[in-house]
Amino acid sequence: MKPKKILLVTSFFPYGNGESFIKAELEHIADCFDGIEIVPCFHSPAMARKQITQDVDLDYSSTRWGFFRGYHVVASLINALRRYRWRADALRILQSSERMVNLKELARALYRAQLFEKFLEKKILKDGDEVSLIYFYWMIPEIVGAAAFRRHSRLPIKVVCRAHGGDLYEDRRAGGYAGLRDSIVTGVDKIYCISDHGKSYLTAKYPLLAKKIQTARLGVVDPGFLNVAPRGGALAIVSCSFLVYEKRVHLIVDAIACLLENDPALTIRWTHIGNGPLFDKVRAYAARKLPDPGRVEVNFTGYLPQAQVMNLYRETGFDVFVNVSDAEGLPVSLMEASSAGMPMVATNVGGSNEIVNAANGVLLDADPSVDDIAAALLIFHHRAVAGVYRQRARSYWAKNYHAQVNYNKFGHDLACLVDHPANAGCFLK
Repeated sequence: MKPKKILLVTSFFPYGNGESFIKAELEHIADCFDGIEIVPCFHSPAMARKQITQDVDLDYSSTRWGFFRGYHVVASLINALRRYRWRADALRILQSSERMVNLKELARALYRAQLFEKFLEKKILKDGDEVSLIYFYWMIPEIVGAAAFRRHSRLPIKVVCRAHGGDLYEDRRAGGYAGLRDSIVTGVDKIYCISDHGKSYLTAKYPLLAKKIQTARLGVVDPGFLNVAPRGGALAIVSCSFLVYEKRVHLIVDAIACLLENDPALTIRWTHIGNGPLFDKVRAYAARKLPDPGRVEVNFTGYLPQAQVMNLYRETGFDVFVNVSDAEGLPVSLMEASSAGMPMVATNVGGSNEIVNAANGVLLDADPSVDDIAAALLIFHHRAVAGVYRQRARSYWAKNYHAQVNYNKFGHDLACLVDHPANAGCFLK
């Protein structure tokens, strides 16, 4: 007999362009439960909705962002101050140098937790929805509300979350503080980090709670093809990321300029996939630094849905995929490149070293020089040498980041947590 329904809490999904990788996970874990209902924390009528078969509940998003938002925020914050533990957080904040930033973060966390608790009261107690598991795709303050609801209602509901990058590492926050983090970690039944790096980070901070923290890797589906390496001509480079400063895409521009300067006979073709607030700035920078169209071809595609990204990899040969971020969780873009058999160059940040290694690419220092990046890219212009890297990239993906394998294990582990809590975790080992 399958467990009852899951509530899957997302940021936007199935709305907008983000969190596109959730869809592949849903297709596999759905077989382990009677049903999955998705609860986005935000949506807008202007946002496109992805085609999915699961039900979507917009009540929480509508309450949090609707016409009466101000009233709900104030009322929830007042109730939260009475109901939740926040004084230790406040004391920590008062001792920090970013008091105002962090006080706002605490206030946001408190009202979001209380608002979500009220949402669950209506959905489960008043409307009678039977829910066996609340699964948060991110480590967010709403978890505190879910844990409080379970405690007060005494219902046997399990609460779990994933932990990625920006939601996990507190030092990436503006003030170095994530709202109600201690209450989140103590209140949740399981935390599934997407990388061993994330698991180690969280376990070091909460050693007494280490048993509830484990690794559950993401994955990408088998694309059904291998990227075909260029047979000659220009060094073909591809990158895929949101265009923000942390992704340091300008360093790719600098590395290409360095390669062209050092070898007058070299030609390069570079494709960048993704948009973001720095799109125009980075494109203008590339135009200034790489002005010779006879030697370098640059293509900024803007945002592409995952299916179009893989179609590009099917139809266009690339020598190497590159990521030079200064912080990561474990990039899905690296998994996609690896699944198509592309060698990778990446910086040793977050969990990137769990997918890029000396066998399938080049792992750079966390803060590499332009010369280091250029030298790593140039390795893959030697196609005979690069062929070995391509085979290993594909085989490493198949062993570690195959969506069907990883998500089937994860779905069975969630079901095991509901039916046999003492055995949860056995499927992920």
